[in-house]
Amino acid sequence: MLIDVHGHFGQRTAGVVPPARISTYAGVCGADLVLVSNRDAASEPTGAANLDEAEANVACLSACREHSHLVPLYWVRPGLADSNVNALAGALLTEPFAGVLFAPTDNGYDVADPRLGPYLALLAKVGRPVLFCIGADERTAPHKVHERGRRHPSLPIVLCPCGAPAGQRAAALDAVRYAIQRNDAQLYLDTSHADADEVCTAVRTVGAERVLFGSNAVHYGGSHIPRHIALLDELRAALVPEEFQQVAGANAARLFGLSPGAAG
Repeated sequence: MLIDVHGHFGQRTAGVVPPARISTYAGVCGADLVLVSNRDAASEPTGAANLDEAEANVACLSACREHSHLVPLYWVRPGLADSNVNALAGALLTEPFAGVLFAPTDNGYDVADPRLGPYLALLAKVGRPVLFCIGADERTAPHKVHERGRRHPSLPIVLCPCGAPAGQRAAALDAVRYAIQRNDAQLYLDTSHADADEVCTAVRTVGAERVLFGSNAVHYGGSHIPRHIALLDELRAALVPEEFQQVAGANAARLFGLSPGAAG
């Protein structure tokens, strides 16, 4: 099973693709499932849709029901008036969200912000995975995500580089490596914006079991599909079959409790 753990759509934000584009990408690339969140929940930069948290996540659920490849992630807006941990608890209890996404750059907060604490405590309690979008600035520094993980050592946390520069991607890999060495956090890394050599380096450094295929779908527009078909072909050739299977979908299926019928 091929699972892409990192996709964003938007219907009110200029330049962000609608859900159908991600579904098309999945079908052409042979992805069984793509985990998606609604970027209309972003409050920054100027021009972002800044959609109410509940409304944005209801729209995400609706999109996933309409497109068979898509699996919803709950987008949390810590510190904003429309976000609270009780609403998140209720949504996870009653709706098929596979996990929760934090996007500090898009909502103007720091990973170290204490307001994240109650959300992460809840997620650790219910065993639901977390994805952190890693950007270019210090607010999303991977070492801060590692520190968060140390406080909740049973909580699976996936670091997703969202257009982060090479140095920040290297720092994300280092954070996962340090967590493994110290056995103090359950950190994982997705493959967004990495080439095949970088993915293979990550597999050698932290093990195939800590690397998940993610593409930031569909960040590269018209070139997204050929880019990722080529990447998957290169990885099939470069990794042993068991490693490829882990990276391409088995790790995600295990962490997020997914099966081929999990979409929607």
